[in-house]
Amino acid sequence: MSVTDLVYNSKMNDPLHSNAGHPSTEPQEAFTPDSSESASYVAASQSTGGTNQTSQEGGYSLSDFVQGISHGLYYSRGHLWHSYVVIPVGIVILFTILYGLNKLLTSVIKITFPCSVLGMLINLVLLCVLNVLANLEGNNPWKVRVAQVATVSFNKYLTLIKPPMNFTLKWINVFFIPSFIILPLSDPITFIECLKIAGVFVIGFLLLLCVDVYMILSLQWVLKRFGLLKLDSDAHQVVESSSSSTSEEEYELDEFPRSTSVGVFTTMRDDITTIDIPRNEKITATREVRQPRGSNVSENPFEHDPPPQPQRVYLRGGEQSSIVSSSVLQPNPSLPTRAPPVLVSTVETPREIKTPLNLSPNAQRITIFLTKYIDWTLYCTLFVVSLPLYYVTSIHTFLPYHLGITILSYYLALLIPQKWPQLKKIAHPILISTAEILFVCFIGSLIYHNGKPKGFIDDLKFYKTGKNYLNLFNGKSMAESGKIIGKMTDDYTATSLWPGCGDVLSSLMDISIVSLSLPMFTHRRDFVRNFWVLMPPIIVSIALTFFCYPVFCYHIGIAPERSIGFIGRSVTLALGTPLITALNGSISLMAVCTILSGICGVLVGDPLFKLLRVKQNDYVTRGVSLGINCGAIATAHLLNVDPRAASMSSLSFSVFGTIMVVLASIVSVKDMIRSWVGL
Repeated sequence: MSVTDLVYNSKMNDPLHSNAGHPSTEPQEAFTPDSSESASYVAASQSTGGTNQTSQEGGYSLSDFVQGISHGLYYSRGHLWHSYVVIPVGIVILFTILYGLNKLLTSVIKITFPCSVLGMLINLVLLCVLNVLANLEGNNPWKVRVAQVATVSFNKYLTLIKPPMNFTLKWINVFFIPSFIILPLSDPITFIECLKIAGVFVIGFLLLLCVDVYMILSLQWVLKRFGLLKLDSDAHQVVESSSSSTSEEEYELDEFPRSTSVGVFTTMRDDITTIDIPRNEKITATREVRQPRGSNVSENPFEHDPPPQPQRVYLRGGEQSSIVSSSVLQPNPSLPTRAPPVLVSTVETPREIKTPLNLSPNAQRITIFLTKYIDWTLYCTLFVVSLPLYYVTSIHTFLPYHLGITILSYYLALLIPQKWPQLKKIAHPILISTAEILFVCFIGSLIYHNGKPKGFIDDLKFYKTGKNYLNLFNGKSMAESGKIIGKMTDDYTATSLWPGCGDVLSSLMDISIVSLSLPMFTHRRDFVRNFWVLMPPIIVSIALTFFCYPVFCYHIGIAPERSIGFIGRSVTLALGTPLITALNGSISLMAVCTILSGICGVLVGDPLFKLLRVKQNDYVTRGVSLGINCGAIATAHLLNVDPRAASMSSLSFSVFGTIMVVLASIVSVKDMIRSWVGL
């Protein structure tokens, strides 16, 4: 048995990775070092023989650490290359494109519009165009040639954009944290105004949810009455097969496996979307399309044209049925030949090593630990290195210090629902990590400022300075989310031109906005098929949210900026940030309301649907209503409960937020809203 086998077996035995092959809706138990190390030691003893067992009695030597660390880095080289080279390079390229789009909008066209939303729309249109061209059929030579070029271009384009975009979608919750961290810097709010905000939030949430639910149910009844909408007899069961329903619907849903990334467990899957690349028979016979290198995708899945595999059937609660009909196993000759979907591996297959490595058990333990927790190790190292940079008075640099704290806090917050499953719904990682970050930063600032609490607020101004990728090269010192500052005290910080941790994360959130085009493209057929059920409630919700919230809030005594901030209550934070920024409203209030809306949707969604008599198998009503009112957090919850409802939810909040951002970018609409609240 090789060291790689030991690492792999230890991963499978580790509760943090135990659901890699078979995702479960139930959280796993927290990692227990004793049991894992014991299992690793037994396997190590069997593989290395009795000669190495005697060395187990001694302590760790310098040679053990050197060999363990070197081999741990060696076995993690693929993950390190993909996560710390390929993805960052792709993100930098996307930053460059967005920076160019921003300059085009602001300097050439002279309009105010978020470059991230424009990039999302451009990418969505490009994907749709390439897909249409790749689907051209016929014996005309030029059509065959165009289909060939489009298919190759489609594949190569996805190879470039999917790693960074999947990364930003997978970790999108981290990018929301800065909006909560800077809450102590917000203007003070009275207790009475706080009660008014809470009342508007609760009543508005319930009313808008009821309006959306009954509107969707009414539209379904009317359209079905006139034969314009055919509802599934059992919409909760979704079968991905090669039958006639597949050619008609072509759902691009996967089983949403949890992340199998080395060292960190999340409830999100590594590959957020599965985009099928349709291929013509003539193209298949003349050419070979390779999948993205370094991804968990089987290369050349069409090379041997294997028979279809047993397909998955989604049942209630996310369970999967093993019953397979004969029509699934046999291809349907009446259907046009299409390429099977891209196969995403749910288990990390270890590489085979022909020559076993004679490492001591202690070195094997270090190798296994480092390979499993390489990300934890790197960010712990970053935090340790940042401590002298923060506490040396002449330097006092914030970026590495805050970044290390933020990432480690989020990692720890992810483990809480695993240790205490009863807290799964309410212990949201954003809330938990925010409390951890503020606590650690407060203690650290007390140490640096000799016990003066004011130092905590002064340091927090540099958590998000406003120097994101759009303002990085303006040559101005900034702090407190974009305020231009004069000369600081000589010994306060030596890096006043550096961005803060919040600027890095908020810049990545712009990439995640562009990345929303991937799930929108993936579920485009759901959008077309349910267009007349999807759009009316979205338009009505936009009208109520955009034009009613600020007026009502202002007239009951809520501050103008906060009244505008309520417009983004139902919009996911990724799109709500550019929305409220364009209207010059309160980003802090919007962020709090958005996160709380998502959590409320997870907590009270099912009881409310039961009270409103929404059928358990009505994935359209559940998905659209939660998507409009609860955004990305509720969508993540639906991934584990009803994937088809999750697709409708992702479509709903993406379209809902995009239209809201477009409205906010119209100068006349913006001025009208601001005038209504006395600005």
